[in-house]
Amino acid sequence: MNRLERCIKLLKGQNIFLTGGAGTGKSFLTKQIVTKYITAKKNIVVLGSTGISAVNINGQTIHSFFIFNISSNFDELEVSDRYNKSRIKDLNKIISKLDLLVIDEISMVSSNMMDMIVYRLRNGGFKGRILVVGDFFQLPPIVKKNSSNLLFDEALYAFESSGWDYLNFLNINLTQIKRTSDKEFMEILSKVRIGEVDNKVLSYLTRLKDQVIKANEPTILYGRNAEATRLNRQKLQALPQKEFVIESQKTKRDSKLSDKRVASWINSLPVEDSLLLKEGAKVIFTTNKWGSYHNGQRAIIEHIEDDHIVVSSLKTGKLMKVDRFEFDLNKTVVDKDNEVKNESQYSLKQFPLRLCYAITIHKSQGMSIDELICNVENIFATSQFYVALSRATNPKSLKIEFNRDYFDKYLQRVIQVSDTVKKFYKIEKFEEIE
Repeated sequence: MNRLERCIKLLKGQNIFLTGGAGTGKSFLTKQIVTKYITAKKNIVVLGSTGISAVNINGQTIHSFFIFNISSNFDELEVSDRYNKSRIKDLNKIISKLDLLVIDEISMVSSNMMDMIVYRLRNGGFKGRILVVGDFFQLPPIVKKNSSNLLFDEALYAFESSGWDYLNFLNINLTQIKRTSDKEFMEILSKVRIGEVDNKVLSYLTRLKDQVIKANEPTILYGRNAEATRLNRQKLQALPQKEFVIESQKTKRDSKLSDKRVASWINSLPVEDSLLLKEGAKVIFTTNKWGSYHNGQRAIIEHIEDDHIVVSSLKTGKLMKVDRFEFDLNKTVVDKDNEVKNESQYSLKQFPLRLCYAITIHKSQGMSIDELICNVENIFATSQFYVALSRATNPKSLKIEFNRDYFDKYLQRVIQVSDTVKKFYKIEKFEEIE
């Protein structure tokens, strides 16, 4: 029984927490499950904890779907709900008909939000199943700036909530890294993920720092946006060809949709609202299109037209015609046949390409990149180092860039994980699936 068949069978009887390290195929398996439910004409809603994660799984944000607005606790939610009674009534109608609710990037959902989600589900008469997906060793919940909570041990994770206990998840851990086949690299990534920095890890990462790679202008990952933007602009300006400014194509279908909501959604998309390109520029794909290209694939611009762009793969030289990719800002409704459907409020079409001389670690989420330099001099958030390193498909084409002293001490500082998370993964029982 393969991964998909196993998860579909288990979801018939219980809620599932699907986890695993970077590159183990969590997103791919989740999309397979969603497709299976849609094909079977089941009522399903897919949510992301952030705008970016919602876009990545073609879903909505948790805040938007559950009408949380800016509420971060029950006191704020109670005030907000007084002004949204009609909308909550419609929400309850949707919730009562759901067969499956999917929540991605669960690690960024706080304990308070998890309890608020369960509150909505219980009030709405939810009778379906829940699939939550993510890795608590990676992105932590976002804590308000005025909060006294610390970044690591006092962050309130979803699994610490009473709502998590109420849902009684079966824990599934995907163990096989699909992004790379190098066993030693997989072992090092597994240790870095859980914050283990032993002599073997230090020695291996030092070798990556000293390694000379023969790649032709590998993509550089930066912790901050300023460095990535500066390098891309310099490289583009150095090309003698004409510069094209390619604007996205937008369609607004819901007149009540606020400009603020639209702007926030556009900002979360993995494409540029206004794309600057030249023929000869090196680019990276920012989405997947099965059978055509994958997120993180690098190419060179060969020819630019209004309705398509021709690129050649940097790895194989193969020519590809790239069309605009359409993104939809959806809302969930119950249609006249009493089925739960997504209704597009706004759509944006743009070519799924970015300049690939440099990219931020944040924007590299989900990418698999063949030739890579990880500049780790400005790591400022837990898991950033791990996320950067785990984008690589081949350690022989991977270099760590660090031009300061005391590399070992720096690694000890940036490769950290929460003790709370370590304890959770140690105590909980997990069914492991390759």
